[in-house]
Amino acid sequence: MNRQVTRLTAENIITAAKLYQAVFAQAPWHETHELDHIVQYMTQLLAMNTNRCYLYWINNKVVGVALGFSKPWHQGLEYQLLDLFVAESQQKKGIGTLFLHMIKADLSAANISHLILETDEGTPAEQFYYKNGFTSQRNQRSLTLVSKTAN
Repeated sequence: MNRQVTRLTAENIITAAKLYQAVFAQAPWHETHELDHIVQYMTQLLAMNTNRCYLYWINNKVVGVALGFSKPWHQGLEYQLLDLFVAESQQKKGIGTLFLHMIKADLSAANISHLILETDEGTPAEQFYYKNGFTSQRNQRSLTLVSKTAN
């Protein structure tokens, strides 16, 4: 079995966006997304000079995607993971964990010392990240707030 991780490129955006649609249409999310909107989201991420978006391939087929970017932090650079998802047929096989380890190795090689993310409490994703060494920062004084910029 041939496995590899590559960076997301413009040539792979449609494939990655279709996988995004398929994965997030399933439980527990049950989300519907227009393909054009996801393509635009990924295109805008790729346009950032600090993007670090990854594809996980098995036998020349994309089965996982990670979307994120690096940013400055008072302790160096950190990586903001926005989305990590694996094809439903490949879930619960350790692929997400292996993918995450490969991403961490790449980040470490680039001197990016921390990986941060937000996820919903009480979801399978929360347990996945705890299982993979993430810790909650509940003692921090931060709070995620969201506002629209226009009414």
